[in-house]
Amino acid sequence: MLRAALLALALFAPAVGALADGVGVGDPAPAFTLPDFGGGQVGLSELRGRVVCLDFWATWCATCKTALPALEALARRPGFEDVRFLAVNIDRAGEPADRFVAERLPGAKLTLLRDAGGALLARYGAEGMPALYLIDRDGVVRHVEAGYETAALRRVERALDDLVTTRPETSSRVGDER
Repeated sequence: MLRAALLALALFAPAVGALADGVGVGDPAPAFTLPDFGGGQVGLSELRGRVVCLDFWATWCATCKTALPALEALARRPGFEDVRFLAVNIDRAGEPADRFVAERLPGAKLTLLRDAGGALLARYGAEGMPALYLIDRDGVVRHVEAGYETAALRRVERALDDLVTTRPETSSRVGDER
């Protein structure tokens, strides 16, 4: 138990320093490119124009083990077909995450990504685990959740409903190279 607590502290310690500068609602989402579980790469910039649900999780995080299957169910909900659900595992070793996904999320709709050691999590400055960020079509964070409870999932679902029904701006802004 002590070993698990020390491991959690060591993995999460980089994020603690980032809390003061954590990404919040209205902030641009930090860009990233991460490997997926299949060996490919996924970059946030490739998803511009789509709503993104970005979730950080780890196999040592008990609430993550409950939240991730609930997020998978949300990803399968009618009306969210155009939302890109990214589940970023921060375990240092890939094998525990591979085993968890094979046992608990076979045929996952979530796009599973690896952030070994949590460098991206630290850049986002999460206040807890799991950590979830909803990003609008323009790359701006519109909702943040830390931790997991049923009420949080309902808040995420409502925020996603709002984001998917909001139409992107049709006029371009000066200096915008999208």
